[in-house]
Amino acid sequence: MTEQNVDELRNEYGANVVRLQIHPQNYAQQHNVSLSQAWDDMLDVTEQGLQEAARQGLMTVVDLHSVPIPGSKNAPEFWNDDATLGVLISCWEEIVQRLAPYRDYIWGYDLLNEPYNTAELPLGASKWHAWAQQLTDTIRTLDQTTPIIYEASPGALPRGFIENEWIDAGPGYPVKYQGDFQLLDDDNVIYSVHWYELHSYTHQGIGYHNGSPVTEDWPDKMVYPGTNDGVHWDKETLRELMRPVVDFQKKYDVPIYVGEFSAIRWAPGASQYIRDSIEMFEKLGWSWTYHSFRDWHGWQVDYTETMTSDANSASAIASEPTDRELTLKSYFSRNQFVQPLDSPRPPANLIRNGDFAKDADSDGLADSWIKGANAQTSIIEAEGHAQQVAVTASYQRGIDQEWMTVSGENRYRLQAKIRVDQGQVRFWHYGVTSTYGFAGSGIVSDVDQTDGEFVVKQLDFVPAPGTTKISVRFWSNTPAQFAVKDVELIDLGPEVVVLPPTTSVTVTNARGGRSAHLEFDAVADAGKSIDRTEYRVVGAAEQWQTVAPEGVTLTEPGVYLIGYRSIDSAGAREAGKGVVVTVRRGRRDLAGDGAG
Repeated sequence: MTEQNVDELRNEYGANVVRLQIHPQNYAQQHNVSLSQAWDDMLDVTEQGLQEAARQGLMTVVDLHSVPIPGSKNAPEFWNDDATLGVLISCWEEIVQRLAPYRDYIWGYDLLNEPYNTAELPLGASKWHAWAQQLTDTIRTLDQTTPIIYEASPGALPRGFIENEWIDAGPGYPVKYQGDFQLLDDDNVIYSVHWYELHSYTHQGIGYHNGSPVTEDWPDKMVYPGTNDGVHWDKETLRELMRPVVDFQKKYDVPIYVGEFSAIRWAPGASQYIRDSIEMFEKLGWSWTYHSFRDWHGWQVDYTETMTSDANSASAIASEPTDRELTLKSYFSRNQFVQPLDSPRPPANLIRNGDFAKDADSDGLADSWIKGANAQTSIIEAEGHAQQVAVTASYQRGIDQEWMTVSGENRYRLQAKIRVDQGQVRFWHYGVTSTYGFAGSGIVSDVDQTDGEFVVKQLDFVPAPGTTKISVRFWSNTPAQFAVKDVELIDLGPEVVVLPPTTSVTVTNARGGRSAHLEFDAVADAGKSIDRTEYRVVGAAEQWQTVAPEGVTLTEPGVYLIGYRSIDSAGAREAGKGVVVTVRRGRRDLAGDGAG
């Protein structure tokens, strides 16, 4: 979670909580590092993300998404090995102690993401309750106040909350009896469900989407609301599928949190599905977090409804706010925020282990760095640590680090201290697009021998258009021997600061709530004026309409999601916002609801 990402969540979307995933297995695969190193790096990333969220007044859910041991957490081997519990306990001891300075900004500790044992389906993992209790007890020795988030097993599914019934999960699963739900013995537990019960709808097309750059039809295409395979799905279907959780809450009077829900962006009717789901959560008084933000493009609400391949995903970036985006923003507009953490923001170094202090496997190559086939490496002491490299051929890789996420709109400073003992070394960066195609590169310096001294080499640059990630490279121009230390890649912020207008809306109800009047107040940046303010009714109109001087009045009964934005005299356009507006029915409207 970068400063820019958190700012977007807080100020453009209006989110007040972010669920941070600690996912060492995924990190290890992405960065080609050991699970041990991935765990350490993930703690760093989580602390940085939590701190940035706190600075901007957001709360955080800390989610243990995977565990730093080989294999799947859903495999029988995971659950059959009692040593697994020890790893889980150690993980939470580290997490709680590491994040203690920001405890006031932690909304809850999510013990384990979607726990289940494939060997015990359709029931949950039989050990999960006992393990979760021990994790809770461990956390309570370190933190007595932060809520525990307990996901039902299997997989945080609604059926995990069913009590004293035979569970028939369909073909391929045995029918098994599920008894009483076991609550955790703690006074501050939030029970969590993940909402993908219409899984064939919410996840449709995955696997087909990479068949071509753009796909207009797919074999498992389903609609919402509508009839699929002879079965009709609508808002009432959602209520019925969620009934086990509703009944559970009524019985035990405990808080419920929907930790994940979504619909793939190309699912027909996705915006209505998201809206119906949120309205259900809100009516029940449940907290919720949408999956996901700046993750895989299939879940992103600022991408269009067109199915694209991963390689062609950039073509689906929306030029206008989608209905899904405005739906989230409308409900986020109700949020309240905590006081931001008053803490200075040091320059963030995007390079991992840039001081070369970590070498977990003692192989002479610092963690998070990779070396070329012709390179020999060792860690040396040089007023701190340095990476020493010897390359036996010209124009060959010495050491690299990849891939750091960057923005083409920001300026960056790349610098390092280099000592060249033999030959010539090129210090440079290489940028790629979101699909890892070449985007551009830049040379910091071609460094000749430095007479035994470390010299500072630095370059300020703006990534080439289309660049989303870069690698930092130290390569040989000739056979070379050299040492590197204190590598930094600092985000200096936007190259050109463009401040779009900001718009607020005041909603006034009249006639006992039977009409709603919206007044918009737009403010432009210095030296500019407001050209116009626009609005549209989400789900009813795709075209934006200019707001008249007297504002907008709604009189037809219903719940409206209103998107709005302003454009200034220079053409700068505000990101779309949203608000929920309710117009109640009058007595005459209600009189028409009886049987005729």
